[in-house]
Amino acid sequence: MVRIVFFLFFTLAWIQAAQLDDKIASFIGKKEYQVQKNLIRILFKDEQQFLYDDGKIDDIKVLKKLKESGLLKLFYTTPQKLNLSFATKDNALIFMRVINETLSSMGYNYFLTKRALKNTEGVIWEIVISTEHIVDPIIFSDKLKARDCFLESVDRVSENEWKYRINTQNIKIEANKIEANTTVNLRKPIKPYWIDVAGMKTVSIVSKIADKWHPKIVFFDEKLHIVKDYQKDGVANKLKLRVPIDAKYVKIADMYTLDNIKRGISVYLRSTN
Repeated sequence: MVRIVFFLFFTLAWIQAAQLDDKIASFIGKKEYQVQKNLIRILFKDEQQFLYDDGKIDDIKVLKKLKESGLLKLFYTTPQKLNLSFATKDNALIFMRVINETLSSMGYNYFLTKRALKNTEGVIWEIVISTEHIVDPIIFSDKLKARDCFLESVDRVSENEWKYRINTQNIKIEANKIEANTTVNLRKPIKPYWIDVAGMKTVSIVSKIADKWHPKIVFFDEKLHIVKDYQKDGVANKLKLRVPIDAKYVKIADMYTLDNIKRGISVYLRSTN
């Protein structure tokens, strides 16, 4: 019996070690793996450190160790077409928005969508970026954590293709948190204002007198489905709207251009309490 237990333990450890080696080789390339095999053996001698409790590989820990050791190459010698695939099980609308904003914050403002697919298994979004450097998976992971997401797995399919599976169960977007029953002045918008209105009864908005605001207001639920929208072709200076019961966010913009509210706006949220 003891021999059987020992054999099973040894076999499991061998499988985990082989899987870890395969993952490392995929991240840095098989050729580089062979060149750096001795160094890798030293860096990853404590294999359990790079595994989750269930025995699965913690890809981010592996990538972080490779990056710290200078083995993870993040730059191309010439501009390349980088293919990225993002997959999740739920929250499709927020998921794509958060990925977009995260990439933008990392300097990737222009990319082409290859495919966006939603089925019973979740959502897959594939894009192509023309770049001289790979999206840093460590920075990407840290920025996703700030949105209450985490990377379940990372796969480097080839030199120019990476796949990310993301847990978005608790995902959130960037939205201003404004204290209730207090007038708050918001500066000139670079993009539409997003404000958290959960638990609020009404929202009052005032534009600057010198501006010519054509209101475009959209209320969303927590999964970014539109609950209600309001827009006015004429110029307005003040606007007060009731917040729908299911609304989590409100987006405030102008029908034509944000230059029409370039001096900023004032917002007052009235709570239900």
